[in-house]
Amino acid sequence: MVILDQKGFSGIVNHILNLIFLGGLGIFLSLPFALKWYLGLMYTRTSENYNFLLVFLFITGIFALLIVHELRRMFKNLNKRNPFVMSNVHSLNRIAFSSLLIAACYFIKIIFYNSFLTIIVTMVFIIAGFFSIILAEVFHQAVLVKEENDLTI
Repeated sequence: MVILDQKGFSGIVNHILNLIFLGGLGIFLSLPFALKWYLGLMYTRTSENYNFLLVFLFITGIFALLIVHELRRMFKNLNKRNPFVMSNVHSLNRIAFSSLLIAACYFIKIIFYNSFLTIIVTMVFIIAGFFSIILAEVFHQAVLVKEENDLTI
């Protein structure tokens, strides 16, 4: 099976990311209505949590969409068989920043509406943020080596 190609595995993942981005955009746009409907099903007092959760989900949703968008950009470079470029380093840094901001939002949510799942999601985004920072530096070093190698030939 071909891994790096538009028709290979990375192309399939790119199509899945496109669907996730479109679905996430649809959810983001319908959030006020969907949240009110959901809280109406789950609780009798919808206004108590509605405003906090709406703002929280809008903020984290923007950064989650940004992460998916950056992953889509990276997969375009990957499908062109050109992964070690500075745009991927910048994308990984933006993913790290977004992940850590989402983790900060979830940390605030722990203070007001704590749950076990909230703690787990916070830790996942902290780890994703730190991992993205390290991976960005690895890609940066690879770009420098590649540029040096291109100049010596």
